[in-house]
Amino acid sequence: MEALKKGTLLAKHMAMKVLLNEGTELRIRISDEDHTTLHLFRSRLNAHKDIEYCNYFSGHPDLDDPEIYIRANKGKDPVKILKSVVKEASKDFSSQSL
Repeated sequence: MEALKKGTLLAKHMAMKVLLNEGTELRIRISDEDHTTLHLFRSRLNAHKDIEYCNYFSGHPDLDDPEIYIRANKGKDPVKILKSVVKEASKDFSSQSL
């Protein structure tokens, strides 16, 4: 798996920029998303056994893109955990029928 560096864009459909990726800490800015998406990430990440803490910060609604902060347990990789949580959420939504 390729290491994430500051400034790396993570997704094709959701603009994400890595602000911090050091050890067990990861901070990402997510463009054009609202509380619904951020709350989904936060709740699933906080429920993960390898996450010590996760929260998001929305800042000013007209001026700032929200950021999500993740701190994994010692020895765990927050990038791998985030990717697995996103993949799991994607599967959950893609299996729904309307």
